[in-house]
Amino acid sequence: MKFLVAFSSPKRASKTLEVASQYATAVSAEIVLLRVIPDPREVGVVAQLIASDRPADKAKSQLAKAVEELQAKGIKASSELRVGQVARTILSTATELNVDMIFVGTTISAAGFSVTPRDPVVNFLVENSPISICVIKHDPETVTAD
Repeated sequence: MKFLVAFSSPKRASKTLEVASQYATAVSAEIVLLRVIPDPREVGVVAQLIASDRPADKAKSQLAKAVEELQAKGIKASSELRVGQVARTILSTATELNVDMIFVGTTISAAGFSVTPRDPVVNFLVENSPISICVIKHDPETVTAD
């Protein structure tokens, strides 16, 4: 069995990774961490002008550390770093890797859970994925930028 975890950063993905790890341990599944960096050519002129290797280098380092931590727990783990439109790349990579489930985190307002355009990545995945998705609720007050 193979799980894909959408990995945005160590802090933002910590709860998602924790839950996926519990499931992986229970069923002896492999975890693939996926970090998608938006393509600067798709984001805009300013992004193209300031684009550097720094985001990819930082992402690679974060992924390597997370994989190492999973492996220390006895979980078979690997990572993928892709460039593209985030939601579509998550789905295409999950399909390409033939994963059994996608784990993705989201922040949910105090008003309650609803998958709406407020979280376009999760919304896209729920509406378009032929693969089962496990949506992990993150408390918006505890999730900070990295």
